Amino acid sequence: MAREDGPVTDFNPITRDRRMSGRRRWEMGGAIAQVFLITGYVAVATADLSGLTKAWSLTLLAAFSLFYIVVPGRCLFSSLPVKIAVVGTLIVLPIPQLTVMGSGAATLWIYAALVGGFLLPDWAGMGLGVLLAGGMLVVDLAFGDELGWELALTTVALTAFMTGFVGNIRLNRELQQTREALAVAAVAAERERIGRDLHDILGHSLTAIAVKAGLARRLVGRDDAAATTEIGEVERLAREALADVRATASGFREVSLATELVVAGSVLRAAGVTARLPADVDRAVHEIDPSMRVLFGYVVREAVTNVVRHANARTCTITVGAGAVEIVDDGSGDPAPPGNGLSGLAERVRAAGGALAAGPRPGGGFAVRVMVPLPARAVR
Repeated sequence: MAREDGPVTDFNPITRDRRMSGRRRWEMGGAIAQVFLITGYVAVATADLSGLTKAWSLTLLAAFSLFYIVVPGRCLFSSLPVKIAVVGTLIVLPIPQLTVMGSGAATLWIYAALVGGFLLPDWAGMGLGVLLAGGMLVVDLAFGDELGWELALTTVALTAFMTGFVGNIRLNRELQQTREALAVAAVAAERERIGRDLHDILGHSLTAIAVKAGLARRLVGRDDAAATTEIGEVERLAREALADVRATASGFREVSLATELVVAGSVLRAAGVTARLPADVDRAVHEIDPSMRVLFGYVVREAVTNVVRHANARTCTITVGAGAVEIVDDGSGDPAPPGNGLSGLAERVRAAGGALAAGPRPGGGFAVRVMVPLPARAVR
């Protein structure tokens, strides 16, 4: 999976708070991991060494611990040179300890391997883990100790775990950024639509009101009855304009099938899934009864969300008809985990008198299909 190497500047308070929470989690985990270094501190403190040697050795151990706890969690989204410097520091700090702790000091490289899996690209993190595991074996040979194969293999396994764990973090972050970007784009599009609708609605109404009001002013004192009639027209036009504005605002809060189809295409493409949508979205939506468009919009939103999050699909096909909507993907075919929203969607469909069918397809993939009986006027 591709990783970002450039620095990230984020002024979104929600994202910033999320990153701060991530740092605190790393610091907490790093502090807990220091439990495994207690024996190292005890070994140095109780060794038959000069006071000066013990002092600098314990100081280096403390610096290693503090650096591991505080620094890596703050550098996940830093530039690649900064990440390399952090990992390099954790590799270099234990080297002087070899003269005090012997080959046991090489076990500190496990921490460096974990940070490498945390900060570096996948291939680099795993490569570093393998190299450090090999370095531990070389140190054992140099000191004439038994080869610590178990420790070396544990280092590689922990590096692989950290690499996969951070991969999931980055994927979730990319999905969150994509969702936020799409939300911003959708809001901007809706603002443009509302601005255009208000211009169309109020432009004509206010012009008519201004003309009628001017006429009423000129009629006052000359033909009061006519002036009263014109003022009544001004009041009627104002009330109609207010009703139109309220309807426009109400439409802004509603789920729109057309918007959901457009957003679904953007989300799927952002997730690397080929989206197959109706060739003419507006025409396809127009053929659907207005009473079903909001429901079908919810169906498309929920199904596409599950495709992106769970299906591991290459293509997703969305088909809409007069009384049905279907979302089909060619992914793993595994159902989404409990709590994914399909149960709530099924209740919404049942409330509309329809039926929802969702499950793996015989040929592979997953399908969500909703059918709603057509209203009587649509059938006629």
